[in-house]
Amino acid sequence: MTFDRAAQTEQLYRYEITAALNAVIRACQDIVTEHSHRGFWTPHTSTEPTPTHQDLIEAARRDVLNRLQMVIHCAETVAYTIEHDRQRQPNRSCRVPDDA
Repeated sequence: MTFDRAAQTEQLYRYEITAALNAVIRACQDIVTEHSHRGFWTPHTSTEPTPTHQDLIEAARRDVLNRLQMVIHCAETVAYTIEHDRQRQPNRSCRVPDDA
């Protein structure tokens, strides 16, 4: 593999992991914007003044937990795939060969 190809691959890895983590950060920002007030969770539950614990659990999963789990899982998958690809081809290096 030439130096240019290795450098391009490394740059692609950086782009992929950065994009994946940006998605996590954006999801967190969206959740804070849509489901909090002054740093505290404001669940969107039924119109009852006092929601049941089950209403709160459902709102937590729907509005926050499931969404975060999905984007975190995607970011983990990107990281795992990059690590797996790097281990699969251990000869990859960004160093210029000695005879170059």
